[in-house]
Amino acid sequence: MIQDLKYGVRWLRKNPGFTLLAVLTLAAGIGVNTAMFSVVNAVLLRPLPFPEADRIVWMAESGPEITDRWVSHPNFLDWRARNQVFESMSTFRGWSVNIMGGDGAENLNARIVSADYFKVMRATPLLGRDFTDEDDQFGAPWVTIISYPFWQRRFAGDPNIVGKQIILDHEPVTIIGVMREDFTHQGPPPLWMLVSSQNWKLRYDRIAGYVIARLKPNVTIDQARAEMNRISQELLQQHPVANAGANSVKVVSLQDSITGNIRPALQILLVAVSVVLLIACANVANLLLARAATRRKEFALRAALGASRYRIIRQLLIESLLLSLAGGALGLLFAAWAMVPLSRVAHDTVPRLGDLSVNTKVLVFNLGASIITAILFGIAPALRLSKTQLQETLKDSGPTTSERQGKRMRGVLVVAEVAFSVTLLVGAGLLAKSMFRLLRSDIGFNPNGVLTMELKASRGRGDKEEVSRMLHQVLEVAQAQPGVESATLSANLPGLRDDWQNDIAPEGHRPLKKGELIEVDWAIVTPDYFRTMRIPLLEGRTFTRDEDEQGKPVLLVDENLARRFWPNQSAIGKHIGYDSPTAHEIIGVVKTVDYYGSEVQPRIKIYTPLGRHPQRDSTLSIRTSVSDPEALAGSIARALREFDKDLPVAQIATLDQILAREAAPRRFNATLFSIFAVLALVLAATGVYGVIAYSVARRTHEVGIRMALGAQRRDVLGLFISHGMRLVLLGLVIGLSSAFALTRLMSSLLFGVSARDLTTFVTVAVVLAVIGLFACYLPARRATKVDPLVALRYE
Repeated sequence: MIQDLKYGVRWLRKNPGFTLLAVLTLAAGIGVNTAMFSVVNAVLLRPLPFPEADRIVWMAESGPEITDRWVSHPNFLDWRARNQVFESMSTFRGWSVNIMGGDGAENLNARIVSADYFKVMRATPLLGRDFTDEDDQFGAPWVTIISYPFWQRRFAGDPNIVGKQIILDHEPVTIIGVMREDFTHQGPPPLWMLVSSQNWKLRYDRIAGYVIARLKPNVTIDQARAEMNRISQELLQQHPVANAGANSVKVVSLQDSITGNIRPALQILLVAVSVVLLIACANVANLLLARAATRRKEFALRAALGASRYRIIRQLLIESLLLSLAGGALGLLFAAWAMVPLSRVAHDTVPRLGDLSVNTKVLVFNLGASIITAILFGIAPALRLSKTQLQETLKDSGPTTSERQGKRMRGVLVVAEVAFSVTLLVGAGLLAKSMFRLLRSDIGFNPNGVLTMELKASRGRGDKEEVSRMLHQVLEVAQAQPGVESATLSANLPGLRDDWQNDIAPEGHRPLKKGELIEVDWAIVTPDYFRTMRIPLLEGRTFTRDEDEQGKPVLLVDENLARRFWPNQSAIGKHIGYDSPTAHEIIGVVKTVDYYGSEVQPRIKIYTPLGRHPQRDSTLSIRTSVSDPEALAGSIARALREFDKDLPVAQIATLDQILAREAAPRRFNATLFSIFAVLALVLAATGVYGVIAYSVARRTHEVGIRMALGAQRRDVLGLFISHGMRLVLLGLVIGLSSAFALTRLMSSLLFGVSARDLTTFVTVAVVLAVIGLFACYLPARRATKVDPLVALRYE
């Protein structure tokens, strides 16, 4: 074995050109697979940082027409009391809260939970104590546990922080603990508060949030799902109105709840890089088969001296392994370099990604991939070369049977490379076209030039009228700033999915049954909302300032709602009832706004004045006259702080940036897939070039005879180009057929494009055919420059 290793190293050093090309090809294939595995390992394979994390499940209400609905607080209490499959159970959801003091209020994206939250996670505080059931009772003093990063940032790591009070939304809250630094469930948030009655009733009457629970030992997720579905159906019978539509419970592992949306995309990308590796293997196998012709005498002589076929195969596989290990080592360096930009680009797109690094699992994968790759590309040449025809080879009587079989195998490998490349290019083309359609789609408004910032008024700020006055004063301050064309306040932004729903009773239509819900997106806006967002007014008018400030019962609707309920008449002057006995008059119809980046049909929508429903959490949107809206962010934020230091301004961003985050997963998928496809194309073109170049080199003598007998250069050119293009076209046919069957698996990643888009298929075929023709032309052109006299003496 040591002799074989030494000889293999000497042989590779003796052929530096071949070795360099093979190692670089393998480094590309193994490198992209190592980088992609590091992402999959971090996101899908790495366990959550909690004890026995596989026993933690995530739950939400579900039904025929609802998915992943928040669990009402009464239902949560029933779930916890009636189940026999969980050790502990807790509810949780995000919670916006202001911490007062210092130079002004700061908004925190906290989390509101029930008392058993940390018991489910089996997490204990670094300082202080955990929540208790007594803390979570109505009337109990307000308490909070803060996170380690927040403790360090806000309180400079004060070791005596436990027991001190902070002011949250004008209410004193006692810090009872500091969580450990390694507790990172979805955040972590700055602090955790309890979902006791005096907390959760502040904003919602019955909605609590999602639920997490820890399974009892030896209880499976399927058993827990069956138990929770039974409880859900009992609650539906007992409370048919409150639980309308929710007849089951979605129960999945906590890890799947975090990574479920990204899993299909990562699996597709992992398949794509595997295809790149197969192309690289085919390329190197072709190189080895080409070199086999020059080594046939060497191995014939070995066989003549007594070497067994097993001995020859072992020698060749060791050489392949050396190549593969060198390629794997170089690929590991490439992957480590790629992890930095990959982590930066995908940090906000891929959950649990964190900082990618080369850890033990990645090293083991790289080594395993190198060994498997060596077998993949080395076994066929080794088997072929070990079949030695001693007499033919030692007499050098022309091409042997093995050589002719090797020529056929090289052709098969090139066809496979082209077919794989076509499949990847079609997938990349579909994703790229999907991204282009998304960026060019008409979504019903114009986000360019709009700056947004979230205003977070404290819950102890005052009554509804006081909040309304304060918000309208904020709007006046913003509109008075230089560079501001128009400004608006709203409870949500256009183009994003909304959770605001309401029962509506359109005029002239049957009354809704008790508990019946018509799904309506409900937008709360000020009069300049439509001018700021440039949503076209199709009929009627928008709100007046008086109607807004006084909360008049008027509203606007989108064209979908108007067309649904009054298809052959004007909706102006019609009435809709939804939140009080007073009917709301429709004064205008606007264009429908689509969900950005989604082909899901948007729900019908109504727009009501902010003065009627003042929101403590509102979004200030400003259309600017400057080319860079962010340039005004600092001056506007300062003006708002000067107006009211207890009104935090958070999440400053342009509307373009917000929508770009919505499209980030599609952009991530399209970018990576395109990189893999281009790499596959380069490898395939190199493979075609290599086969034709080798053919030219082996047939130099034949070319000389042809040219001596009068063959023209175009005849020689056509000879080699036709040989190469037959392989390319066959690969195209196979690849297009495979792509046609497989790209439908990508349907969930596409927007506005069919998985069988004819234009993409034709474009890919033409591009690959042209590149294949060029790859054939270069070595064929060299053949036309052969001197017949030199060629006739060529061996």
